[in-house]
Order: sequence, then structure tokens, then C-alpha cells
Amino acid sequence: MRNRIVRRILNARSTLLLIPLLLAPCAGFAQFFFQNPVTLDTLDGNYRTLASCAYQHLARRISGLSTSESQKGVVRIASASENWELAFVDDEAGRQTRLVWTAGGYPSEFVLSTARACAA
Repeated sequence: MRNRIVRRILNARSTLLLIPLLLAPCAGFAQFFFQNPVTLDTLDGNYRTLASCAYQHLARRISGLSTSESQKGVVRIASASENWELAFVDDEAGRQTRLVWTAGGYPSEFVLSTARACAA
């Protein structure tokens, strides 16, 4: 009797340990769509000009990039293959641009340095 109880407890623990492993692949998917925006930098210059420059330079080295301006004052550059999205947000009436990470895995230093170089 005691052995059956111990086996049931061990089976329950094993099941509880497996649940996070089974849900782990879903976490990355959920993270892509439900990430809170994080301001990475504030750049000098107009958001459209900086986004256009960054897109042109990044598209030479990263395939599958897309750009969109779905809301006024925000241009987004996204990489479907690398699962990230950067938003160039109008700040201070076009004199400043906030660079905002809005989804997916953190962009590489190459992506950030390219955006910063466009402001130089």
C-alpha cells in the first residue's frame, strides 16, 4: 500500500516537471506577440528619415525585412526570420526619434548600431 502511494506521488511530480517543458515552445510564440515596448535609445533626426536609412542598410544584410507606418508618427521595421521589431517613433515634433523595441528577440548590436549610425 505504501509503495503505491509513493509511486503515485513520484508520478505526479514527474508530470508536474514535464509541464514546463511541454509549454516552453509556446512561450517564445507568446513572447513575440505580447512583448511590452522598451525604449532603447533617443536619436537626433526625423523618424521617417532615420527609419528609411536604417531599412536600406539593414536590407542589404538581413533578408525578409518589412517596413510599415500603420499609425501616425511610427515607422516599424520587422524581421520575420529573426523575430524582432523596431519602431522609430516621432518625438519632439520631428527633431528627435525614439527607437523602441516592440516585439520578439532582442535585436543584434548590428541592427542597433546601424540605426544609430543613420542619426550620426
